[in-house]
Amino acid sequence: MKKSTLLPYSICIFIFLFMSTITLAQTKKINGIVQDVKNNPLAGATVSVRNAKRNTISDAAGKFEMIVPDGKVVLTVSFVGYETQTQTVGVNETSVSVTLNESSGNQLSDVVVIGYGTQKKKDLTGSVSSIKSDHLTLGGTTSTLGQAIQGRAAGVQVQQSDFSPGGSIAITVRGGNSINSTNEPLYVVDGFITDNGKYINPNDIDDIQILKDASATAIYGARGGNGVVLITTKKGKAGKMQIDGDASNGYQYLTYKPSLLNGTQYASIQNAIAVEDGKPPVFPQSFPITNTNWWNETTQQASVLNRTVSLSGNDKNSKVYISGNYFKQNGVLKSTDLERYSARIGAEKKFSDRVNVGANFYGASYISHTQRYVGDITAPLYSVLTAPPSIPIYNADGSYYKYLGKDNALAILLEPTNQSSNKLINGNMFIDYDILKNLTYHFGAGSEFSQTTFGQYIPKTLVSGQANGGIAQEQINNSFRWLAENYLTYKFTKGDHAVTALVGTSNQKDVFEGLGAGSRGYSTDVYLFYNLNAGSVPTISGTPTPTSSKTEQKLTSYYGRLNYSYKEKILATFTFRHDGSSRFAPNYKYGNFPSGAVAWRLSDENFMKGVKLFSNLKVRVSYGITGNDRIGSNYYPYLATFSNYGTSLGQGPELSGGIEPVSLSNSNLKWESNAQGDIGIDMGFLNGKINATIDLYRKKTSDLLLSVPIGQWWGFTSQVQNAGSIENKGIELSVNVNNVTAKDFSWSTSFNIAYNKQKVLSLANNVKIISTNTANPSGVVSGREFTRLEPGKELGVIYGFVYDGVIKTGEKYDAQPNSKP
Repeated sequence: MKKSTLLPYSICIFIFLFMSTITLAQTKKINGIVQDVKNNPLAGATVSVRNAKRNTISDAAGKFEMIVPDGKVVLTVSFVGYETQTQTVGVNETSVSVTLNESSGNQLSDVVVIGYGTQKKKDLTGSVSSIKSDHLTLGGTTSTLGQAIQGRAAGVQVQQSDFSPGGSIAITVRGGNSINSTNEPLYVVDGFITDNGKYINPNDIDDIQILKDASATAIYGARGGNGVVLITTKKGKAGKMQIDGDASNGYQYLTYKPSLLNGTQYASIQNAIAVEDGKPPVFPQSFPITNTNWWNETTQQASVLNRTVSLSGNDKNSKVYISGNYFKQNGVLKSTDLERYSARIGAEKKFSDRVNVGANFYGASYISHTQRYVGDITAPLYSVLTAPPSIPIYNADGSYYKYLGKDNALAILLEPTNQSSNKLINGNMFIDYDILKNLTYHFGAGSEFSQTTFGQYIPKTLVSGQANGGIAQEQINNSFRWLAENYLTYKFTKGDHAVTALVGTSNQKDVFEGLGAGSRGYSTDVYLFYNLNAGSVPTISGTPTPTSSKTEQKLTSYYGRLNYSYKEKILATFTFRHDGSSRFAPNYKYGNFPSGAVAWRLSDENFMKGVKLFSNLKVRVSYGITGNDRIGSNYYPYLATFSNYGTSLGQGPELSGGIEPVSLSNSNLKWESNAQGDIGIDMGFLNGKINATIDLYRKKTSDLLLSVPIGQWWGFTSQVQNAGSIENKGIELSVNVNNVTAKDFSWSTSFNIAYNKQKVLSLANNVKIISTNTANPSGVVSGREFTRLEPGKELGVIYGFVYDGVIKTGEKYDAQPNSKP
């Protein structure tokens, strides 16, 4: 090739290499980390360069790397639920740290757990209260879920029905719906329905959703009538494996100390009363008067100790959380305490873009010593407050002093052994499989085993124990549950329309077993209740024979839900559940529970764009029917039940064993039905800095499962029937304010208030009772009169019989025309 031809090519190559060198020289590599105000890494944050088409995403540790133009550049960092942040990178800088603040209006973007799925908070059509983990332990140490949520959700009432350490907590949502059945909500922990949800360690909880209206609870059908508490446990924080610890100590004491008489004052008053009655002095001068302060002797300053250690980690495809907890509480009454050990493991693994697997395991063991008082602390303190202060605690030989043949207050408190222990273990697993692009299959299964043991021993140091040579008894109750869930979720979006459909099945089986035994007549008190065969006479609860029982129940369900959204401002939810329970007769074994709800996001409408007052405004309306199959200890109330019975067939004391009926059958027994309507308004102000919710509701429970009095002449006092109705109506208001959200300081305020009015509308109206009237065998209650019985027939003692408009109770009646009782 000629030189004249090579020259232009050489110049072009030179220019190209030169420009490439210039280009390389005008870029640089930077790295950084994205985290929140609590220094937790944010995985998946978007990092872009202003005025340049360069961007990247932070990894699981919140770190990122990218090539940027040389010199000073401005980075824009964004992450869902957080305020977008700009960060300037200087000429000589190659490393940067970006801290994102939570968006004051991010509550609408929060994803909340609903029955069998999740949903953005802004898309909810039902009434749902959300409680985050960082709010559960505000104000001090809490040992149970009930204590943690007390006062944090409008319309949710928490009462401690047993005030001993670790005593039971009663939780009701929007008032009680039943009389003979439970009013407790349904607890669902990580998708597993459990009866022990309210005793979970609050430190293990990530968030709580309380479903209150029928639109939210109807997906649980027969068990959603009292509300549903959905609990999601922690699964590990993003980033490297880390260890967290929580330690607290506290003290408790009785705030009220009564003014009591001393021994001299008490003796003087008792003697004066005796003189007025013409009796000799109760405490003669020869009686040695003491000044015993029984209040100080029987109460103490109580202590609370709580220790939690957790290990957590989270990478791109895996999550793991392991925790252990130790809790110990002493009561303000001596000889009362609780000690609990618990552990939890939660893990998730994403095996591919289509398969996600998770598992949860929980175990707990606790033991408590109680005084078996229920309702309030008055019962055990009554003996303390009424104990004569003029008598001593001990005799000269160290034994307990007895007054008028009765045990003194301290002996009653310290000497009996009332010990309750519980062992609980449950586990569940799930698989999510994306069959198609918008179709997901979910399978979940789990089981739970619980054993509760109560042992009691009354020693010979007490009056009753001495009379019986010591009394011991032990009761063991076991419960086992398995649960399997299958459901399909399909999501479809086209233009302004979005539909999410869910269909599924559920199968559950519960088995309950009980065993009790006891004896009296011991040679020593050292055995307590651990050696019942050491007693010479078998006895338990006044009977000479041990007791045992076993019951089973099954529940099969089919359910579906349809969510519709138009431009994310017109929302609708329709739910249906079909439940079948073994607790009811074949003709009423199944129940249907539908619900519907619509919502309108007014703040997204064009005519609201000019209104600066609201950053969010949504109106909700819902109506639905739920049920209640938790009837109590009788798991088959529609069947006639029998019990053992002993009777003497001769002149001797020997008893011959047999059985006798103890309850009447009722083949017409069916579900309690709870119909509820709700109108709600969700509001946001100042770009979501202030959020408020108002709900107005009315619910009516029909076909109450009641023990209705019936004619005593059939040998029974009552029969379980569907009778009566209860109404609850009220209003709820909750307000949340994000006052300050900064890196080193945050301040928020929450306020809620609720009013609920409960009214019993009817009890046992027009209930059929058993009658021997051949002319009118139905024996229907009409007003306040029963149909007269067949003349000429003596029926013995009749209870509650109405004759000529007058109720005659417990009187013998010969049913002759116009005869009198």
